[in-house]
Amino acid sequence: MSQKEVSPTTLRIRFGNVVKNMLVLLISLIVVLGICEIILRVYNPLGFRIKGDKIILPVNKTEIIHHQGSGKLDPVVVHRSNSLGFRGPEPPGNFAGWLTIITVGGSTTECYDLPEDQTWPQQLEDRLRHGFKNTWVNNAGFCGYSTFGNIILVQDFLVKLHPKVLIFLVGINDLGVSAAREYDTRLKTLNFRSLERMLASLANYSELAAASLNIYRYYFPKSVMAVAARDMGEIDLKSYNNLEVTSDRQQAIKQLHREKYLTPFAERVQALIALSRAHGMEPVFLTQPVLYGPEVDGPTGINLATIRVTPDMNGEVGWEVLELYNDAVRQRGREAGVLVIDLAREMPKDSAYYYDLMHYTKAGAALVADIVAAQLTPFLAQKFPAYYQGTNAPQAVVP
Repeated sequence: MSQKEVSPTTLRIRFGNVVKNMLVLLISLIVVLGICEIILRVYNPLGFRIKGDKIILPVNKTEIIHHQGSGKLDPVVVHRSNSLGFRGPEPPGNFAGWLTIITVGGSTTECYDLPEDQTWPQQLEDRLRHGFKNTWVNNAGFCGYSTFGNIILVQDFLVKLHPKVLIFLVGINDLGVSAAREYDTRLKTLNFRSLERMLASLANYSELAAASLNIYRYYFPKSVMAVAARDMGEIDLKSYNNLEVTSDRQQAIKQLHREKYLTPFAERVQALIALSRAHGMEPVFLTQPVLYGPEVDGPTGINLATIRVTPDMNGEVGWEVLELYNDAVRQRGREAGVLVIDLAREMPKDSAYYYDLMHYTKAGAALVADIVAAQLTPFLAQKFPAYYQGTNAPQAVVP
């Protein structure tokens, strides 16, 4: 045997040593990761953590949105979520000692394309702070969420966080919806398309994965999106076609919603009321406003009743259908003694306040905050007098 040749016995010994070393390394890694997981479960210094069973929230995420060709939105918007996965300030350390309010809904609550300080929930906090001490408002609106998703969000997260008030803006995403959609569930399925998505998939199982996700989002470049005005839905009312809907067709559309969708929707509203109150959170509801309906738009002179808003509905029919859902909110709120702020009727149908048929401009979000604050202030003053610091006694509020 030459000096360069190695005997089979020597090869087996070397291979065995390599395998043993790899096993030792793997076991050591597992032990270290296990210790880190235990430590983070006992004490996690990286922020407020609430785990859910069905929804993955975008914790500590930043997106930079470039609006291309927009006439109503800022050219660049920074969209941030905090350690809860919501928009707004971090939760106060003495959470139970604050007047804590969370807004719940879809994209008309989230105000995705508006800057942080211009969303209506943030502007609502600014207004409430003039009359209340220790006030904290967070925005838990998520694009596409219907009452199906709202129920999951309350069950999975908000009952554990336990704010004092939940404000629900519901309706538009429930039109013609009979079951939860992908928007509403966002199930925790493993996703290996990127490191961030994989960590997000694991985050609700593991504190270590959650911590790694937070660190990744902090140190690595933030996602940047360029969105053209036509893609974000910004509208030119003058480009809309008119649609004539016969009286018989109008009645048939409304009857379909009455027979198939309205009762389950009203039951989900009732479930949100019951779930909130069962966990000591006071529910407040807002009816859903939109731009279209039986009026003429002031800035453009366009008849908002005749424009086509869906393939089979014009503005008049679309508004009457949406009002069926708003009526369900009004009725369930009245029956349960819940404050319902009728935003749908108080919000003007004026394109200065909307950049599409339902989403608000900065001026629109400010007006929403004004309307909500005006009715919410006396309600909160009665429910939570310890936080009220106004000079005059609030007027009685009868939901």
